[in-house]
Amino acid sequence: MFSTGDDPAARLRHELHTPLTSILAYTRLLRDDLACAPAADALREGVACLDAIDRNAVRLQRYVDGVILPLATVEGTPAGDAHRVGATDLVVVLRDAVDLARRVAVAGAVSIHADAPATVLVAVDDLVCRHLVGQLVLWLATAAPSRAHIEIALRADPVPAIDAKIVPHGELTAPQPRPSDPQRPADLRVASAVASLCGGEVRLDETSFRLTLPASVLATAR
Repeated sequence: MFSTGDDPAARLRHELHTPLTSILAYTRLLRDDLACAPAADALREGVACLDAIDRNAVRLQRYVDGVILPLATVEGTPAGDAHRVGATDLVVVLRDAVDLARRVAVAGAVSIHADAPATVLVAVDDLVCRHLVGQLVLWLATAAPSRAHIEIALRADPVPAIDAKIVPHGELTAPQPRPSDPQRPADLRVASAVASLCGGEVRLDETSFRLTLPASVLATAR
């Protein structure tokens, strides 16, 4: 049994998981009923739709546990101060995001170069930070036209910031518009909202983004 008590994070998890659990349960009941019915194109389409609902509900559950709750509380800290606790090395996070983006960008022959200092600490939970940076770097890698180059620069001053842009291949080559993908704008809106909750900001256009995050707060010496 999951008890919420007076814990704000527990109450938040309960409020978010309860409707998702109901959606998953009824979706799977309906899918099982359709799967046992006589085969027909309409029924197969119905099962496919229910499968999509199921996948999205599971994805939302993981997002609640992996991103939303770390923002709500970190080791018992109230939600408003969650981003002030601990420190994450933004250089390590960016390196891992770039490694993944390079594997994705191979298909379009897109090259990626990242310039960063040795260490840049930010006051953001590691998992949340990886979500933000990974979403933005992957978006730019898939938005880049064939044989383009992506330049990424991470700086610590005056605030920790990642600046990334697409450099087209050749002077006469212009960036091509991104393929229509209804999920990508939603993902970027979520990234912007999460950055804001962390005390940072995301600015982006069709070919670049700038992510700023709060520097880690050092504990007061006693």
